[in-house]
Amino acid sequence: MAERQDTAPELAEWAETLVHEFGLEPGQVPVERILRLASVAAHGVTRPAAPLSAFVAGLVAGQLGGSPEEIADAIASIESLVADRDEEDD
Repeated sequence: MAERQDTAPELAEWAETLVHEFGLEPGQVPVERILRLASVAAHGVTRPAAPLSAFVAGLVAGQLGGSPEEIADAIASIESLVADRDEEDD
């Protein structure tokens, strides 16, 4: 998935700061995917689930190796858990 170009300049600048400060590759900080995960968790579980889910996705991605593909897999897994939870509630 391509990154959207309409991300707020302040957020893009912050992401660049984090990438530089921690020696990451830009592909390791998929801002739009992280924001989508936060939205999915907030609306599918409860608002405080957004930062918790993003944090856990980061931990899981790191355990898997931290490549852009592994990050995407970790995010997708959590989104899938939220979707499964939504289906159970129906």
